[in-house]
Amino acid sequence: MIEDASGEKPPEASSGPHLILSEEPMRFWIGSIVLALAVCGPVFAQQKPELDIAVYPGGEATMEINLTEEDLIPTLQAMLPLIKIGGAEDAISDEDIAAALRDVKRIEFLQLDIAKNPAGDAVADFYARKLPAGRWNRVFWLRSPSGIMALYVQGGGEKLYGFRVTQEKTDDRSIKRVQAFKTEGKIDYAKLIAIAAKVFLK
Repeated sequence: MIEDASGEKPPEASSGPHLILSEEPMRFWIGSIVLALAVCGPVFAQQKPELDIAVYPGGEATMEINLTEEDLIPTLQAMLPLIKIGGAEDAISDEDIAAALRDVKRIEFLQLDIAKNPAGDAVADFYARKLPAGRWNRVFWLRSPSGIMALYVQGGGEKLYGFRVTQEKTDDRSIKRVQAFKTEGKIDYAKLIAIAAKVFLK
């Protein structure tokens, strides 16, 4: 587990089982599919709770998604026509999406760029220590040429939290980019993978 400069382990997280894989975790990228669908259009809601994801000092948010139970499915269903491209008109349906996400209560996603380009370990350490409230078990950690990634769970998967830190270039400058997400409620990953297969293998 990533440690801070004092050698202390991140609070509120137990070591849990670690999966060191050669590829990026399927759950992170499948979760990203859901988020990509959602971000295609604006979501308007009153009294929406704020994101429970920390912002790295000096980081600038470039994307934010905050969907609650009330607007999650309607938003995805409204955006469905926008992803029916490339011959996938009949690939997925409202029922497919509702079945995969029917137990999801909330989806949060934050992407931010850090212009000062700190060390990747420092950014990953920050997000490993600034976990959302509750006790989290880290079940996945990966360091690869593309960056650092980690995944945490609560309980039997009722809540997920993950982050990815990468090196990017923008306007000929090197920056660090963070993508972090949190979900509440169980996602049916089998159904979600089936949806992805219909879209991308059509």
